[in-house]
Amino acid sequence: MTGLKHWIHLIEQQELPIFRYTINAINDVVSDEDSSTARLAQVILQDASLTARILRIANSTTYNPTGSPINTVSRAIVFIGFNMVRDLSLTLAVIEALLNRQGQTHVFQLMARAFHAAVQARAIAVQRGDDAPEEVFIAALLYPLGEMAFWCVTGKEGEEILGLIENEGLSPKVAQKQVLGFTFEQLTVALTQDWHLSDLLHSAINNPTLKNPRVRDINDSHRLSAETEKGWDSPAVQNSIEQIAQRLDMEPRPAREWLKENTLDAVEMARLFGAGSITEYLPIPNPRPSSEEETPTDKYPAADPVLQLSILRDLSRMLEKQPNINLILETILEGIYRGCGMDRTLFALLTPDKTQLRAKHALGEHNQQFTDKFVFNLNETPFFNWLFRQNDAVWIKEGKTSAAGSPLTPDFLAVVDTPAFLACPLSIRGKPIGILYADRAPSSRELNADSFESFRHFYLQAKMAIDYISMS
Repeated sequence: MTGLKHWIHLIEQQELPIFRYTINAINDVVSDEDSSTARLAQVILQDASLTARILRIANSTTYNPTGSPINTVSRAIVFIGFNMVRDLSLTLAVIEALLNRQGQTHVFQLMARAFHAAVQARAIAVQRGDDAPEEVFIAALLYPLGEMAFWCVTGKEGEEILGLIENEGLSPKVAQKQVLGFTFEQLTVALTQDWHLSDLLHSAINNPTLKNPRVRDINDSHRLSAETEKGWDSPAVQNSIEQIAQRLDMEPRPAREWLKENTLDAVEMARLFGAGSITEYLPIPNPRPSSEEETPTDKYPAADPVLQLSILRDLSRMLEKQPNINLILETILEGIYRGCGMDRTLFALLTPDKTQLRAKHALGEHNQQFTDKFVFNLNETPFFNWLFRQNDAVWIKEGKTSAAGSPLTPDFLAVVDTPAFLACPLSIRGKPIGILYADRAPSSRELNADSFESFRHFYLQAKMAIDYISMS
């Protein structure tokens, strides 16, 4: 297999898997007409690093100028939009995969150019009144994706391309076509089509002369970004600035200072996206003081009392307005998972005929497999009827509770695969509707009194929310 399909296969399957689970899972959400906030939040929360970055971006001044704190992924999706969070998640996954390729200086330089161009393109789009400047940002950021991916996986082909450019004076595109049979831009289009990323980018590459202001934003910004790598005082840079200024009805001098200031914003944006290592390659005229870099994120969330309190406050504010029960339960589930520091958290509902309990949403390691397995007949699993009678949260310790012994069957224990977990019943006007479940089985971390009390706080909030909504 040769040509474009060969290189796509090489990039996707062999050398640059791009966190296949995350990409495939997000694309499944994209293709599902019934996609929900809960499904997208579940995918993001599977990846601790992706969760942290989405929340950092959602709380940045760019996406949240009001400064109202966003503590949960569910809230971030509602606040900045389902499609934008989806696109940001896909882009973050791609960027992180590329950054994990060690020793790729040229890739870092290309990524720095892309961040610079993306920030400039968005600023230009905002200046001319575009109604969705973030789409312009994403398209400009992904513009060199094919070239970055190629240099991550190439061998002798890369050397051949460089040889043709340096020794025979061929243009980069001609050299790429001669060695590969396609250009890096064509590879970008093929990859982004396969990963369901940015139709706008396809237009910018396939029709660069199209009289579309968004396409011009992207191409003008990438030209400026490449030219400024040799210094801001070159004639080529001045020419690009004059063209951009004319488009925006600005004078060249203030336009120049404005575009230089945007470069500093590119530094902050790269750090926000977890790409702080590429900032040394940005053409920064007068660097700002370095902001604090993000800290590494553990695979399993640690208990965070401050986050617990913030999410509980969010839930109280949500109840003051017209509450959405699904959003409230999703927020509670995320609060237990991230705030209480659980490995797995699950919400299950009784079927309409009250004969079965089926998982509806789960967060944590292997959440989909856990959701699929968590299906029980009430007549065969007496634990749930016992739990409904408790009317409170319970802490199962080595298969036992501090109250009367709970009837845990081998089939149930085989599914949860742990003798220690937390659970609570949910009901409407005294009638059971489902349960919340949480454990730390995958990490083998122990549950303790603090984790149980925190879990119980969320149970009480859920109980209050359900009672309040059922009476309204």
